[in-house]
Amino acid sequence: MERVQKHTKTLSRSQRRRQEDIIQAALKVFDRDGFVAAKMSDIADEAEVAKGTLYLYFDTKVDLLEGVIAKEIVPTLQQIGAAGQSNKGTAKERLAQQIRIAAKRIASPEMKTLLRHMISAAPNHERIAKFYYDNVIVKGLEHIRATLDYGVETGEFRKEVKDIDALVLVGAPIYPAVWNILFREMAEIDSDKLAEDFLKIVLVGLSATD
Repeated sequence: MERVQKHTKTLSRSQRRRQEDIIQAALKVFDRDGFVAAKMSDIADEAEVAKGTLYLYFDTKVDLLEGVIAKEIVPTLQQIGAAGQSNKGTAKERLAQQIRIAAKRIASPEMKTLLRHMISAAPNHERIAKFYYDNVIVKGLEHIRATLDYGVETGEFRKEVKDIDALVLVGAPIYPAVWNILFREMAEIDSDKLAEDFLKIVLVGLSATD
């Protein structure tokens, strides 16, 4: 959590713009060269900042990848949490909104690039994997779990839902990102339709009534 706060600390408007420019530049360079081959100097050139300026925001390439995760994904997690805690809507409606938010973000071009390099970089950089796990996986599952528990408590979801691993609800939103990494040149998929089809099946299965 401390490292997330580091990457999301209060900055001036001009500093926020520069940090965003650096993050977008990093995504381009990671996509072009791969995380391992990417150089901080190339990222600075892409962002049109001096290399010294780059180091004012990010100490290392790993630190920069953490910054990308914090800026590109953490706000989405906050939206998912807010959707689950909303005073409006049933448990089904809250869960559906959470899944739609996750599906839309995961299917984005930024996530395609980020996931591809997370997969390639994480085995050699345990810190990256732990950062992603602690701040994305764990937090996301906590939000989904809370909504499932709320549905059970209100009688909207079956009692057995208490024993369901929330991870099963993340599978379908992640699939389009994996598909786009591996198979997009062969066939495109409609990520929005996939998410809606997934919700149709899941919400019927969770429901306490037939």
